[in-house]
Amino acid sequence: MHILAVNDDGIDSPGIELLARIMGEHGRVSVVAPHSEQSAIGHGITIHEPIRLHHREDLFPGIDSWSLEAKPADCVKFALYALNLDIDLVVSGVNNGPNLGTDITYSGTLAGASEGVICGIPAIAVSTDFDRLEIVRNELPELIRRVLQADVLNPDIVLNINFPRKDYEVSKGLRITRMGYRPFLHDFVEENGVYWSRGDWDAAENAEGSDVWAWEQGYVSLTPIQINRTDERYHRVLSGKMDQLNI
Repeated sequence: MHILAVNDDGIDSPGIELLARIMGEHGRVSVVAPHSEQSAIGHGITIHEPIRLHHREDLFPGIDSWSLEAKPADCVKFALYALNLDIDLVVSGVNNGPNLGTDITYSGTLAGASEGVICGIPAIAVSTDFDRLEIVRNELPELIRRVLQADVLNPDIVLNINFPRKDYEVSKGLRITRMGYRPFLHDFVEENGVYWSRGDWDAAENAEGSDVWAWEQGYVSLTPIQINRTDERYHRVLSGKMDQLNI
């Protein structure tokens, strides 16, 4: 299996080094990651600026590695269509900070994984609380082994993995979860005539079984995320109501 490792924290982050090493137990790994940090960039792509490539063979011994002066989604596209890598699985992370609930909309980590799915390749995103790689180092190898053994990879789905908040030295185990609610509350602060975005996440209540609930309660969450955002239930409601108007 040929595995592509990408992230949004940049190729020099310790998270992607750890991820590449763990995934190396399951196949050949190539790294194509942003040259600099691209956190909270969402699913942007580069179309009006040049893209510069750097071969970074110095970083990961025995692993083909490149950094791209571009965004996470660009890295996946570039790996497939410029470097012509034959990829079987995209893994994104390990992100320094959780990617949970509605907050995944802004996530470059999820964008890298999602771009894999858009290109027809199964993908996994991995995130942990800020500066909490040790729990990933201890528990991700077994989780990846279980995921691969269970044969649950799907080219239409991103498996979004989040390790619990830093209150927990070890997790309570794995929960298969649904996407919860975790909006970021912005506060725009003026300094010397310019504005800076500040703020924090809303302490919203989340039902048991959501990824946010699992993160708060000390579980590793595994959430299947689809790219197609069509609400099939409301599609039927909308069609029925519009049909009544003879439109």
